[in-house]
Amino acid sequence: MPAGLQSRTQFLILAEFCQKVISSLLDYINGGKQLQRDALEEALEALKSVQSRDSYRFGQRSAAVLSSYEEVRTLEEAWTSDQITDAIRLTSELLQDTDGDDTKRTKAGELLALFSKLQIKALWNFEQPRRTPPPDLGELCQAHKIA
Repeated sequence: MPAGLQSRTQFLILAEFCQKVISSLLDYINGGKQLQRDALEEALEALKSVQSRDSYRFGQRSAAVLSSYEEVRTLEEAWTSDQITDAIRLTSELLQDTDGDDTKRTKAGELLALFSKLQIKALWNFEQPRRTPPPDLGELCQAHKIA
């Protein structure tokens, strides 16, 4: 697979992940099903990793999403750091299962809006990719004595 297409595939992986979260939230909001805990737990783990900057150790995480530079860059373009914090809080609160249904549906709606925004950005970046080196590329080159 050509390098450009391979890196663009990361945007589709992110969009597909967002769709999994969005579908779970929509099913819950519309009253059809329980929240899919696995999708929310995966989202929470990935978002916490990005917030703590652990995701920059590409390929060293077990999470399938937000483990590539392209995915993290897309998240940081779509959401502010406050929105990342909000998404972590909302996801944690939904997983705790302590609120009433109306409150949980409101929180699910807020989280759905964030993941919809992220999915749109991921699909946009797939269609209109731009090449940017990772922010720590210089450090990586120095570590391997390439630069």
